[in-house]
Amino acid sequence: MIRINARGAVYGEIWYDEDPPGDPGVDILLYRLHAAPIPRVRTKPFLSLTVNLDFNADEIMGQFGKDCRYKIRRADTKDGLRMEFITEPASRLQEFCRFYDAFAQQKGVQPADTKWLAAACKAGQLVFTAAFQGEEALVWHEYLTCRKSAQLQYTGSHFRNMGNDHRALVGRANRWLHWQDMVRFKEIGMKRYDWGGLFEDESTPERAGINRFKKEFGGTQERTYDCTVPLTLRGRIYLPLREALDQLRGAYRRLSTGKARFDSKQPAF
Repeated sequence: MIRINARGAVYGEIWYDEDPPGDPGVDILLYRLHAAPIPRVRTKPFLSLTVNLDFNADEIMGQFGKDCRYKIRRADTKDGLRMEFITEPASRLQEFCRFYDAFAQQKGVQPADTKWLAAACKAGQLVFTAAFQGEEALVWHEYLTCRKSAQLQYTGSHFRNMGNDHRALVGRANRWLHWQDMVRFKEIGMKRYDWGGLFEDESTPERAGINRFKKEFGGTQERTYDCTVPLTLRGRIYLPLREALDQLRGAYRRLSTGKARFDSKQPAF
């Protein structure tokens, strides 16, 4: 269980239908990506795309689009990339956050949630991956792992204000890294690669583009549910207050920026 100390309550997160501990010791329990909604509690549907890693590597890649396969193979043979697969990420948290936050600033999205990342790291459920060309980091990914599944949570790359050749290189490196991630997760026994969400509303070019990118890799659409269960009196009092505060903050951001900010964490890209 991932344990998070908020200002007014203690949260616990469990994922993919794992069983909660007998005595969670938290005020609010979050069931992330639960197979079915839990009656009479706050429930939010979540649509995502998953790739079955039970097949062999050729069968998995055979589901990718032709252009996607070409870019991955070119990156593998001509771009001189190397991968880092980091299963003990405590010493790399700051490095990841610096890279991602620079990306987030370019995109105008929220920076990395350092409190959540530290909690997931402490729970042993955090994995970082990165693609480098020489000593230059081109792309970083961050995953939540649980019950033979790896879910993409954050992805960042640096190519804004760069030339077309560099932008194309980073695009290939990103696809290549997703593929390498699938291979490595398969090697350590993972069965599912979860893309971290799909937008059901594709009314903006950015959302449509993110969905299109993910669908290049094949996979199956799945709907799960995030369910929020208060376990203590403090939790039952805190939840409606937090919800009202979030609505006020959202309204303020829309007024101050003139538009709703894109959610950088889910769905991930």
